[in-house]
Amino acid sequence: MEVSSRSLRIGVFSYRLPVAGERRGGIEKVAHVLADGLARRGHSVTVWTHDPKPQGALYDVRALPWRRFVDTWLGRRATMGYLGNLLAVMPSYRESEVVIAHGDSLLLPLLRKPVVRIMHGSAMGEALSSTNPLRFLAQIAIYGQELASAISNTVCVGVSENSRRMNPFISSVIPNGVDSNVFKVDPRGKKAETPMILFVGTAEGRKRGRILIEMFARQVRPRIPTATLHFVGPLSDPSPGVIYHEGLEEEELAALYRQAWLYASPSSYEGFGLPYVEAMACGTPVLAVPNPGSEEVLEGGKYGRLVELEDFGKAMLELIADAQGRQRLAEAGLQRARIYTDTRMIDAYEVLLRKVCQGAASR
Repeated sequence: MEVSSRSLRIGVFSYRLPVAGERRGGIEKVAHVLADGLARRGHSVTVWTHDPKPQGALYDVRALPWRRFVDTWLGRRATMGYLGNLLAVMPSYRESEVVIAHGDSLLLPLLRKPVVRIMHGSAMGEALSSTNPLRFLAQIAIYGQELASAISNTVCVGVSENSRRMNPFISSVIPNGVDSNVFKVDPRGKKAETPMILFVGTAEGRKRGRILIEMFARQVRPRIPTATLHFVGPLSDPSPGVIYHEGLEEEELAALYRQAWLYASPSSYEGFGLPYVEAMACGTPVLAVPNPGSEEVLEGGKYGRLVELEDFGKAMLELIADAQGRQRLAEAGLQRARIYTDTRMIDAYEVLLRKVCQGAASR
């Protein structure tokens, strides 16, 4: 079947978008990069969100309702995964031929429009990595909705093969991609003069940033007093050698990746793991704990080093001392990062959206 090349009218449901000076995660980055990339290719894209339009974005932004409620402690927990399914159908998607959902989409088929749901991970994966019984049960409940959404939505896309293993009703896999014009190597090959470790995430939860800080303080800093840990995320407890960064622009984050000797993440679960790719694209070796995202992106340790949590501090010391080993990992990572570009990601979604819209028009 020949696919039409005409421009499309695309609606996007995404709770959040990147905001200058505020911390946002991988889902928000991908939502912005995909919407902006499609808009730059001539498609009409409208994003329904709680956040303002990012500077320079070519897509339109319209406000989702319930902003005040969602910003509260109760609202955040009640909305995403639960009441968010009702929130998703409240915007008017009349002008859109197809809707891309980066969040709860169980009720979107009621709109009688094609829906492309993007699964950025798996609630089952979140549940299995959780140490909190209440969070475990909450994620199991969300997982049931994910299965139902994958069945009822027109197309369900996983950002990784491990997402599809967790949800057999995912019909396509399109890996996330990073902007290769921003996340790239320094041609001078310049790194920080003293050992520098980089981490992107939060202190609490599955990212386990606090554990990394403790390992750095207990194992790395006593052996290498000049070493620093650059923590990109919300402020945590002050600790010697730990430098916190919040609200970085993409270019500032990329500059930190390029300076770092090592990107280290003890995260217990990632559906994909965008920072792994960002680091590799900047020529920085990756050290991670085995989880579904790290094992897939790093291909079991072929493109980065994977160690269990109890060996993580020791592995940081070993890599800091092994310049040749870091160089080998950096070169392997650069090779791997070539398959995870934003151009490849947008290409794949554009083809999929055209097929979905053409199929809907022919019915």
